[in-house]
Amino acid sequence: MGREAIYKCKKCGNEFKANEGCGWHFCLYRCVNCDNTKEVLLGMDEKKIGVCKKCGGELKDDLKPMCPNCKSRKVVEKEILTLWD
Repeated sequence: MGREAIYKCKKCGNEFKANEGCGWHFCLYRCVNCDNTKEVLLGMDEKKIGVCKKCGGELKDDLKPMCPNCKSRKVVEKEILTLWD
């Protein structure tokens, strides 16, 4: 299940809003470098996922959102705002 939530960075204490997870038809992939996201249809061939259009970084579906302040991925979900399937 996907969600929009408020996250808190364990490193710097910054709170920010981000999306994470999968729905019925897609999963949200994140760039390992810049945290840009891309919706990828379920069942899509891994080779067709491509790379980040912003920086060319690798896209993965198992990354936590990145703190926009210090770039750490050591974050905790503080409050769920919206859930989606």
